[in-house]
Amino acid sequence: MNYASIDIGTNAILLMIAEITNTVKEIHDTAVITRLGEGLKQTGALSFEAMERTINALRGFKTVIDKTRVTGISCVGTAALREARNSAIFIDLVKEQLAFEIRVISEREEAFYTYLSVRQNFLDSKEDIVIIDIGGGSTEIIYGNRENFIDHVSFPVGSVKLTEMFIKHDPPSGDEIRLLIDFIRSTLNFPRKNHVRSVIGTAGTITNLGSISKGLKEWDKKQIHGLILSSKRIDEMAHHLITKTISERSRMAGMEKGREDIILQGVLLLKEIMSYFDAEELIIDTNGVRHGILCERFASLNVQSETVE
Repeated sequence: MNYASIDIGTNAILLMIAEITNTVKEIHDTAVITRLGEGLKQTGALSFEAMERTINALRGFKTVIDKTRVTGISCVGTAALREARNSAIFIDLVKEQLAFEIRVISEREEAFYTYLSVRQNFLDSKEDIVIIDIGGGSTEIIYGNRENFIDHVSFPVGSVKLTEMFIKHDPPSGDEIRLLIDFIRSTLNFPRKNHVRSVIGTAGTITNLGSISKGLKEWDKKQIHGLILSSKRIDEMAHHLITKTISERSRMAGMEKGREDIILQGVLLLKEIMSYFDAEELIIDTNGVRHGILCERFASLNVQSETVE
C-alpha cells in the first residue's frame, strides 16, 4: 500500500508519499510555498487569500495522492494553525473541499516528529546532538540521541515572522538588520551545551541554503541531504545575501522561487543559533516532520529516506 504524509506550515506545505511493504520506501516528496501565515503577526488571523492559495496547492497534492492510489493520509498543521484565531475555518474548508482531516500538532509533537526523522537518518551513536528546525512561524531546538528524545525549546520566531516584524526596505537597512539580530539574541536565553561541534538542521531555510551553496539549477535532494556547511561558509552566504535586493536574490542559482524575500532573515536566525551553541558546522536533513510521521506510524519497519522518483 501507499501512505501520504502532509505538513502544513506557515510558509510552505509539504507532501511525502511512501510505499509500505516490509520497508517504508519514499516514492514522492514535494513542497509548495503558499505563505499561509502571511500577515498573521499583524492580524492574528489567516487571510482569505492565504487560505485560498494553500487550499489550491493542497488540491494539487490530492491529485498526486489519487494518482498514487494512497490508502492512508496523515495531515498535520503547525505554527500558523496553532496561532490563528480562525484556523478552524481553514480546517473545515479543507475537510469540506478535499476530505483531508488536519490535526494541529503541539510544539512538542512538532519537535518530536523532527527528532524521529533525524534519528532515522543521522543518529548512529548515543552521543547527544542538537537539531535546529527553522520554520516560517516558529523555531524548534531539539536535544536527543539515538535512544531518546531528551528535550526541546520552541519559540515563535521564524523567517516569515522576522520579515514582517523588521524588514521594510529592499535591501534591508543596517538599522533593520541590527534590530532583527538584537531581537533574535534576546530570544536565545535557554540552557545550552557550552560547545557543540555539529548541529543538524532541517526545513526550508536550511535546505534552500544548501541548494544556494551548491548553485543548483534545480532541486536535487540527493545532493543536499547530508550536506555539511561550515559556520564560516554560512557567515559568507549571509553577508552576500544582505547586499542583494529581492529581485537579485531571485536570480541566484539554487534560490527556491517564493523564498527570496525571507531567506536572509532565516539565515541570520540560523547564524545566531549556531553562534549560541558555538557550533562549527551544520549537517542538512532534507526531511522533517512529514518523514517523522511515517517513522512513528510504521516504527517496526525500516523507513528509507531516498526518493525513487
